[in-house]
Amino acid sequence: MNDQVSVDSHVVDVVAACLPTVTGRDAVTMPAQDRARVFLLQLEQRGLTVAPRERTDGASALHQISDGLIDLFSSEDRKLKYSALLVLFLVLVVLYIQPLVILFGLLLSGVAFFIFALTRRNPTD
Repeated sequence: MNDQVSVDSHVVDVVAACLPTVTGRDAVTMPAQDRARVFLLQLEQRGLTVAPRERTDGASALHQISDGLIDLFSSEDRKLKYSALLVLFLVLVVLYIQPLVILFGLLLSGVAFFIFALTRRNPTD
């Protein structure tokens, strides 16, 4: 098979390790690596893109961040990006205003109780 170009050998090794071993009369004569390549080729033909995951070292993390910034300022999916930025802005505003609302609410309730305590009439008067 000539699908080794489209699928990374590390992915083939992982899939080959995960394939169940069949014993007995139904044993497949193909090695596990070839069965894994056939399986991954069938997945690709159904539309699934099989790609290895990058390592999580610092260089790839910086690469992913730079790719994200490039995607952010590209013209693709403009409505989706602007709506996501709007939601992020609203969440940050709510997180900023919520403690202020709680503090002013406590202050207002304290002032109200203080005024009620001043204007309360004693039953002994």
